[in-house]
Amino acid sequence: MVNNEDVKLTPESARVTAEYLIKAAKAAVGEGVRVPADKEFVFGPVFSWWRLVCRTSELVLSAVDSGFGAEVGPLVRNVLNHAYALNWLVDNGDPAMYALVRSGRENQRKMVEKVEKTNWPGAVELRAVYDRVKELPEPEWTQAEERRIVKLVHELGNFHDQLDRYGAVEVYPAYSHLSSLSHTSIETASLYLSHAEDGSRAELMLTSWLSPDTYVIQVTLSLLQTASVISPLIGGDPMRDAIEKATGDLGLEGIQLLPERTV
Repeated sequence: MVNNEDVKLTPESARVTAEYLIKAAKAAVGEGVRVPADKEFVFGPVFSWWRLVCRTSELVLSAVDSGFGAEVGPLVRNVLNHAYALNWLVDNGDPAMYALVRSGRENQRKMVEKVEKTNWPGAVELRAVYDRVKELPEPEWTQAEERRIVKLVHELGNFHDQLDRYGAVEVYPAYSHLSSLSHTSIETASLYLSHAEDGSRAELMLTSWLSPDTYVIQVTLSLLQTASVISPLIGGDPMRDAIEKATGDLGLEGIQLLPERTV
């Protein structure tokens, strides 16, 4: 969490910085990238998650410009989750990649079983695809390595525990709030109602009472966090100048943007 009296992080400054980082991200890969050989295995998924953060953040800003507020909450949740997961993936390297693959196969297995059970069209084709990939080989792991991968699979599917491993559980309430806007909840059931102070009546509203200001700030931080993770993986560290300018503009110099693993 950012907590510093020198921080200049306002919705207005965040908006300017977010747009700047989105443009810098496009420029950084506009003519292709060079990736060190030892990072090639992990780079593809990292790049995809980074682009998802960038594109979704761009969508959030566009939606806010069009008058949306609470409606972007689920998008911001996705950005927040992927920003920390991207750092987790790079930090844990190849074992995290195999954890990601295992998790994906398990999700695919469950989907195949669901479409078969409900007689969806295409179930046979989905089963054939799953049968081809379910037994793809992995390296021969030691018992310690296998335990680590199992642990990483759990962390990938449990954001609270992933944050806890990095001593960053203070981020979870923000994620929990955004989750309440992503599911059927009392929060979404109240978004378009303005209650009288005495609770005697509710006024119907066409737009939500919830301000998007904190969401603009969050996507800006996520853009900065993910840029700081992916840029060193690319030859020439192409976003370094943009990262330094953004941290300077927001008064974030010397502040650790992402936590380090504690357990």
